[in-house]
Amino acid sequence: MDRPDYVVVGGGIAGAALATVLARAGAHVVVLERQTRYRDHVRGEILWSWGARLARELGIEQTLRDAGAIVVRWVESYDEGASDPERDDAGAAFPEVEGSINIDHPTACAALAEAAATAGADVRFGVGHVQVEPGDLPSVRWTDGDGTQQQTTARLVVGADGRRSSVRAQAAIPFEVDPPAHLVAGLLAEGIDGSAREVNLQARESDLLFFSFPQRAGRARLYFCFPTADRARFAGPDGAQRFLAASKLACLSEIAGWDDALPAGPCATFPGEDSRAPFPIADGVVLVGDAAGYENPLQGQGLSMTMQDVHDVSAALLAGSGLHESLEHYAEARAVRQRLANISVALEVWANDGYETQDPEERASRYEHVHRDEILTALVESYMLGPGSLPQDLTHADLAERLSQRES
Repeated sequence: MDRPDYVVVGGGIAGAALATVLARAGAHVVVLERQTRYRDHVRGEILWSWGARLARELGIEQTLRDAGAIVVRWVESYDEGASDPERDDAGAAFPEVEGSINIDHPTACAALAEAAATAGADVRFGVGHVQVEPGDLPSVRWTDGDGTQQQTTARLVVGADGRRSSVRAQAAIPFEVDPPAHLVAGLLAEGIDGSAREVNLQARESDLLFFSFPQRAGRARLYFCFPTADRARFAGPDGAQRFLAASKLACLSEIAGWDDALPAGPCATFPGEDSRAPFPIADGVVLVGDAAGYENPLQGQGLSMTMQDVHDVSAALLAGSGLHESLEHYAEARAVRQRLANISVALEVWANDGYETQDPEERASRYEHVHRDEILTALVESYMLGPGSLPQDLTHADLAERLSQRES
């Protein structure tokens, strides 16, 4: 084949979005995707305001909306210890953003892959046995879906192949995974009535933190965060039914109609953990999205962080300046974003005592302390505004010092 400018390994949201941006700019891009059909993996399906703004800037917001994404303006938070919910306006964060963008993961992947192909990218499905050799002129070998062996060199190989990235391993890029702060279980449900179809919901009760992110046609992605010792809570063949039964929280009575809800996808439990490739670059290779590190999904930052990766890497590749220097800047900026996201999650975990059963008055007291401190308040609000809204030199030591002031 003619030598491409870029080979993108992985045609999920990160890889397909990057390929779309590069191909629209005239680059010759090959995308290698192992799946023949995108499946539900209980992964990122919401772009908060800062991520939605990036999607618009990248020119892919309309692609998602045309595929069925909905815009959800309101965020409501319920608590077993409070009589009234808190309501936030996701459309107020930035003038050009109407709210969060919600779309199911397989549909988003398919829409972006189609957009990449329409822009001129060579998108291949059912690819296997991808072998990457880093270097000044990196090479890639793979097997097409029809069994044909292929090989090419490229200006750069992009690893966008997810949490268990083969590209990352083959390029010998170090990777770190933190201990889980809690567990997360997710389920796509359908047949949902009530205001759950109109707002992003959060509810705290007993040892659970519950989320509902509505999608089109009466569907919603539901999540629970709960303590790490309860791994089997929603496991097994009846896990989805137990999940839906648990979603009928007392503090959501008459708010959301879960009675007729049915599973529309798998029920999966995974650790709420942070991970990172401290330097997601090797000779001729760069990592983006989950391959470069994934965030604890507590604040739903994964897709927005991916949009920032696509923005920064595409800008570096299309700038026409020194490639390695530009990618180093991306790596440094990404490390800062991940540190700040990690600190934000740590604050929420502290306020909720790790999602163990907690006295609501104690939780309210902790949040009162948070809202008396402008930096802690900014951390809570950063899920909507993005890590760029925070002091870029903020550290875990700074967080610990501010939290300790409550104890004194």
